[in-house]
Amino acid sequence: MQDSWGDAADQDSYQTELQASAAELRRLRSRLATSATLKQIAERAGASASAVSSVLSAKTHPSQDLYMALVRVLLAYDTGAQASLNHPELPRWRERWSGVQELKEQRKIDSRSPRRDPNYVQPATAHGLAEQVVLTAMRRGERIQMFPMADGLEGVWDVAFSPDGRLLATAHGLRTVQLWDTVAQRRAGKALVGGHIGRVITVRFSPDGRLLASGSEDGRIMLWDVSTRRALCQPLAVSSGEAWTIAFSPDNRLLLGAGRTVRVWDITDSKQPEVVGKIGAGLSAGLAVSPAGFLATGHTDGAAQVWNLKTLEKDEAPLRGHAAEVTAVAFSPDGRLLATASRAVQTWDMSTRAMFGEPLTDTYGLIQKVSFSPDGRLLTAVVRPDPRHPPAADDEDAADETFDDAYATHVWETSSWTAACEPLTGHTDTIWGAAFSSDSRLYATGSGDGQLRLWILPTSRA
Repeated sequence: MQDSWGDAADQDSYQTELQASAAELRRLRSRLATSATLKQIAERAGASASAVSSVLSAKTHPSQDLYMALVRVLLAYDTGAQASLNHPELPRWRERWSGVQELKEQRKIDSRSPRRDPNYVQPATAHGLAEQVVLTAMRRGERIQMFPMADGLEGVWDVAFSPDGRLLATAHGLRTVQLWDTVAQRRAGKALVGGHIGRVITVRFSPDGRLLASGSEDGRIMLWDVSTRRALCQPLAVSSGEAWTIAFSPDNRLLLGAGRTVRVWDITDSKQPEVVGKIGAGLSAGLAVSPAGFLATGHTDGAAQVWNLKTLEKDEAPLRGHAAEVTAVAFSPDGRLLATASRAVQTWDMSTRAMFGEPLTDTYGLIQKVSFSPDGRLLTAVVRPDPRHPPAADDEDAADETFDDAYATHVWETSSWTAACEPLTGHTDTIWGAAFSSDSRLYATGSGDGQLRLWILPTSRA
């Protein structure tokens, strides 16, 4: 197969596997529930006879809940009940469902991706003139805006670079996670599917790059092996609500997932994570972890709280610097500074827990996310319109703002706390995900407009 974008082979693979899966279910029925009617099977599975018929005839691939209920009914039909959740054959059937689901989701993605003509020949350039222009601009430290890496993705709700920067993970509305080849700017294999029922809204790589965690609106967190692209364990559940933000400890030992509170797992054995604690309440911002093993959380009362990950206890008093809820937090790479945000960005000296410098207020709207570059030279803030505080009618700067400018990323140099470049604009909906590459020059953004964008950021002028 020359190209995975829109290739008909993926369409055929899905139909083939759907037919094979249905045939296996029919064989299971003929072996263990020969005398059972569709209506009887459907009643025990809690479904309609037409839904069961569609599954057995390969007309549709059902939800995991219906598929597994049907399997459990057939495995223990003669007992009058469903098979136990610990039945030894269930893992194989779950894997069978996941395999078909992966092909189904890939077909959805491919149907929205541009098709490439196999006979297309790349036109010759003037001895790499374009490449020379880009390289020269990069050497001068200029910002470069690139064409969207992908669009039509039904929303990109989070992005994350692998530690080496070669892979970029995105969370999609199709209950899937996609890995991308950063250099080639194309998908790196098929989507990761299975385990999530709701929309996937957060992704993170472990510091050693071996694991990838994803969280979804249904409150589930999946842990993936990056090398095999396989789930390592059954879905993990946050305490309540959506699994809307996740993080790893610097030593790769802990996984943190936030719903209404933060649940903490020991993942030393990644195939059998163990819950070791629960912290925080009234969360309103993503999680930030420092190299020294501190966790920062933002809260609805306008405060940020620092926690010691070794003890899972609060580390000193809350940091109060905002009148409204804290919407974003981020540690500097050396852990000396903490940035907190609401409608402005405030930095804190972690050695004294005092405010560091004046707030950065040259943004309009609510700050969605803040990030330090890995080299510590840049700080970014992703902004979206705040309906509770629209720009004043006499605010000339805000009045000149275009619709696209309302969804922007502001970039500051940390040596002077002045703008490093003009705000990054181009998205037409809220920017939900943003991340730096390990070399601090690439910056990825994902938006509700379905676009995934890569930016080459300027180098510091200091």
